[in-house]
Amino acid sequence: MLNPKISVIMASYLLNYPGAATNRDKKFVRAVNSFKKQTYQNKELIIVSDGCQLTVELYNRFFANDDNIKLIQIPKQQLYSGEMRNAAFKIADGDIISYLDSDDILGKNHLQIIVDGFDLDKFDMVYYDDLMVLDSTFKKFYNRIVEPRWASIGTSSISHKNNINASWSTGYGHDFIFMMKLASAGLRFKKLERGSEYIVCHYQNANY
Repeated sequence: MLNPKISVIMASYLLNYPGAATNRDKKFVRAVNSFKKQTYQNKELIIVSDGCQLTVELYNRFFANDDNIKLIQIPKQQLYSGEMRNAAFKIADGDIISYLDSDDILGKNHLQIIVDGFDLDKFDMVYYDDLMVLDSTFKKFYNRIVEPRWASIGTSSISHKNNINASWSTGYGHDFIFMMKLASAGLRFKKLERGSEYIVCHYQNANY
């Protein structure tokens, strides 16, 4: 398929919770702007506000006039709930679904790399290595090798077709569980030869 559309899903709760990143409002804006700077243009971002009024306020202030950025509001869910991403599935119209955490960043070529490596005629899902930022200048990175196992693969390292009829469950490790659901359903997947430009911004104890 030439020029497939990518729907990027972002769950957003910007208030404090155990293990939350610092300065979440600024990082949310940073994450959305990284989506806007993508070299690949056939895209949409679906932000799901997890009962978070701050998410709504920031969206209305900075992004409401962007036709490629949509907002869904749902009631506050429990920690590690899959309902935010399930809600986004209902309105996503891309051929490919990808993900972005509200405190991470997409390098400018991230979506293009996925499109170039994802043969939609042969595979239902792809996964890929990502990058972990090592300092606040964002000039040093650790290339994280991702494998389809617990504590390795996550939302930062998977993309899949939109029409796979799968849903996210609730609980810690739900990203790994989601992938195992896809694999056990017999869906075809592969690892991209080229690592992605997804930048994880919480390396060890750092939180950039």
